[in-house]
Amino acid sequence: MENIINEMAENLKGFQANIEAKLEETKSEIRVVRDEAQKQFDAQAAATKKAAKREVKHLDEVIIEKLDGKLDDMEKQMKSNGKFRIDLSDVKTMTLSASLTGDAQASYALNASILPSQAINFRDLVPTVRSESGLYVFYKETATTNNIAAQTEGSNKGENTYALSEVKVVNDYIAGFSTFSKQMARSLPFLSTTLPRMLTRDFYKAENSAFFSTVSAAATGSTTTAETIDLRQLVDYIGNQKTANFVSSVALVSPAQLGRLLKETITNGYYAGNGSVIVNPNGGMTIWGTPVIAASWVTDDKVLIMDNNFVERIEVEGMAIEFSYENASNFQQNMVTARIECYEDINLMQPTSAIYADLGNV
Repeated sequence: MENIINEMAENLKGFQANIEAKLEETKSEIRVVRDEAQKQFDAQAAATKKAAKREVKHLDEVIIEKLDGKLDDMEKQMKSNGKFRIDLSDVKTMTLSASLTGDAQASYALNASILPSQAINFRDLVPTVRSESGLYVFYKETATTNNIAAQTEGSNKGENTYALSEVKVVNDYIAGFSTFSKQMARSLPFLSTTLPRMLTRDFYKAENSAFFSTVSAAATGSTTTAETIDLRQLVDYIGNQKTANFVSSVALVSPAQLGRLLKETITNGYYAGNGSVIVNPNGGMTIWGTPVIAASWVTDDKVLIMDNNFVERIEVEGMAIEFSYENASNFQQNMVTARIECYEDINLMQPTSAIYADLGNV
């Protein structure tokens, strides 16, 4: 019995020694891991200290500094209560430059800022008529002698003979297009509304230029005047229009020319109504009841006076904007074509109903 007890005691001693050896081995491994972690923290802290000093530090840099040399304390606290507290009371202020990598959250405008349109369009100043085909025909009265007069008893009455001539107007397309990719449309959602605005703006610029060039080139109204001052010349031109029994519906000038006219009213001491010139507070001007309108598409130093009873815009197809994949290789390349067009023309029915004159400044 005693031998058995002694044997058990020896076994316990061996087991205890084995346990102690295992514990010592585990402690050694923990120390190795701890020492290695401490080395890594120390190395990182040293690298941070060697870097250029900045007044504002990133949060990760502050944490590394706080852990420098305190791995033992962290280990003890983690074993005792499972927590380790890092005092970051001195890290109170965060700024974009210090705390944010990348860009701040942005807000995007719904529409792009595009270049301006022309303030007034030629089509706004004249009536529009519809044509069912691209060939528009009207009949124009030519010059005639009026023989209507008081009848002398027993004599023949005066006879008037009238002549009409056929005038054909061949309409044309004013058109253009723009091509863009589906990727662009997806990446810029505002494109679907902005591109039509830009196309419409540029369409009107082309239309205004074409209409002005056509009417000003065809105008043959009287430009007779002996005046050299712009305001007085306009009075004469409007008088010529009225003498020819046409209405002076509008006088079109460039913005620079309207500026000259306004300054002339100051230089010559004109007052409201003097010489039939009226200037309202916002710079609008009428001469002899005719509104003087500034349009950027009018050639500078010129004036175009029209009777809009004798000028018309002929429209076969109204202005339209269409989007299509069926253009050249659009379908294969994921491209989209936006087209704008209008089938129309401008018609000055009586050339003498419009006056186009040079005011002699430039």
